[in-house]
Amino acid sequence: MTIMARFRFRLETVLKQRPVVEDECQRELAKVMRFRMMLMDQLKQMQQTISQSKRDLAGGLVGRVDLDRVGQFARYAGQSVVRAQEIVQRLAVLERQVAAARQKLLQATAARKAMELLRDRHRQEWIHQENRRETAEIDDLAGRAYLRQLAVGVEN
Repeated sequence: MTIMARFRFRLETVLKQRPVVEDECQRELAKVMRFRMMLMDQLKQMQQTISQSKRDLAGGLVGRVDLDRVGQFARYAGQSVVRAQEIVQRLAVLERQVAAARQKLLQATAARKAMELLRDRHRQEWIHQENRRETAEIDDLAGRAYLRQLAVGVEN
């Protein structure tokens, strides 16, 4: 009676590490994208505030004009434009970071899939070798049994 052999992939520790690296890449991409979304929301909110302020100012231009209010809007609009430009510049940097993080994630995924493919190929090769070994063992046992039957038949 032989003990059933078990497949062992010699690079199993590397294979276990690949999904960990892939998860880290996914988390990094999510972090950068979350920050990008926050900046885009800030930009959108600034645009909405400026639009609302323009509407309010336009309503105040009918009849007597409040120059303090007009000046206040002009200062706010100028500050908002500077802030919006800063956000747009930061978004441009973040877009490059998002692209780099996506590329890194793609590489990590490809590395994991390549290792899984290698493991599957090794497993198939191992199964093939095991089947050949078992077939040879069965043939050997059958040959011995046949020789015993011949020996018993000759003695009789």
